[in-house]
Amino acid sequence: MDGRLQDRVAIVTGSARGIGRAIAAAFVRDGAIVVGVDVLDELGCAAAEAISADGGRMTFQRGDVSREEDVRELVAGVLGEHGRVDIMVNNAAVQVEALAADVRVEDFRRIVDVNLLGCVLFCREVLPSMVERGSGAIVNMSSVNAFSADPLLPVYGATKAAIIGYTKSVAVAYGRHGIRANAICPGDVDTELNRAFFEAHPDPVAFRARVEGEYPVRRIASTDEIARVAAFLASDEAAFVNGTEVVVDGGITSRIYEL
Repeated sequence: MDGRLQDRVAIVTGSARGIGRAIAAAFVRDGAIVVGVDVLDELGCAAAEAISADGGRMTFQRGDVSREEDVRELVAGVLGEHGRVDIMVNNAAVQVEALAADVRVEDFRRIVDVNLLGCVLFCREVLPSMVERGSGAIVNMSSVNAFSADPLLPVYGATKAAIIGYTKSVAVAYGRHGIRANAICPGDVDTELNRAFFEAHPDPVAFRARVEGEYPVRRIASTDEIARVAAFLASDEAAFVNGTEVVVDGGITSRIYEL
């Protein structure tokens, strides 16, 4: 039985680990042909090999999403090999913790270049071929930090808010060409980076429990839970979902306080 993404060609950035790897795996399970992109060569190759082990179709290309030349060459290569890009997932991101008064220019530029410029560059490169084919699905990874502040992530949150605005603009401009663009806004997710964040505290177990206790569902998300939303948005099941942000946060942004 064919999957809901059968034979569709997808590019997934940040595919070496975390949410990006989970999205790539979910797409492959649904029948897609996935090209993963990351700067982490060894992890990226290992992820692609593991995901393809049972007959799935995934390859890996090293690429820096903030470098215009890398993005242009990578998309051209996918188009040359497969003839099309049906799905674009802009997931690659970095964050640097600092209060607003302490933000360094070099950190600002890196966060903006990876999180926002990378998204813009990949969309710019895949859109012409999507227009030509009259179809395409773009999924951009935002965050609840787009509208709920973390005092230590002012620039990260700003890029995630910008991604929502950019996604809506793409959706409005290209909907007439059969192209949909949507954003996902996760809360905390059980990724390597989040686990490292917990481990940096004196009592990681207690700190993680404290964070999870803030969520109405009393836990954080698994990467697979975010990946399943991405697969839905990329599929025909979401054919009338366009220009919106899907919040996947266990209810954390709906909460005021508890007594």
